[in-house]
Amino acid sequence: MGDVVRPEVKIGGPVGDHIMIRVLGRAYPDADDFGDGNWLSTFIDFAVGQFSGTVAASLRADEFRSFHRALKELDASLRGEALLESMEGWISLRIAATSSGRLEIAGRLADRPGDGNQLTFEIDGLDQSYLPAILTDLEVLLTRYPVLGNGD
Repeated sequence: MGDVVRPEVKIGGPVGDHIMIRVLGRAYPDADDFGDGNWLSTFIDFAVGQFSGTVAASLRADEFRSFHRALKELDASLRGEALLESMEGWISLRIAATSSGRLEIAGRLADRPGDGNQLTFEIDGLDQSYLPAILTDLEVLLTRYPVLGNGD
């Protein structure tokens, strides 16, 4: 039996500041509807400045799909921004491109949305050459965990 593919989306360079979202599986593997079937159990690993750690979070396949679409447009035009906003407030991540091709990456992580701690961060030193790898990571994730049901 082969290894189970556990998709990861990394935003950052090979060393230094980064966010890595690791998908463990569907939170409700028997659900096939839009509401319950698209919840994904994840770990968000982060290393920003002197802060590092892991947050267990419930994110949705449709959130990754929206982020992928926006990031694809950003990569093609180098205009606008791509947002990953979780419904429950676990993560808010914004990627925008400057006229020089540099990426502006900023976000917020919560350890307990609503009443927990929040970490606000920026990731510097990246340019548009990092976008194809992020897009590929998202495509692998969405192939393994496609959006279920009709949520459009």
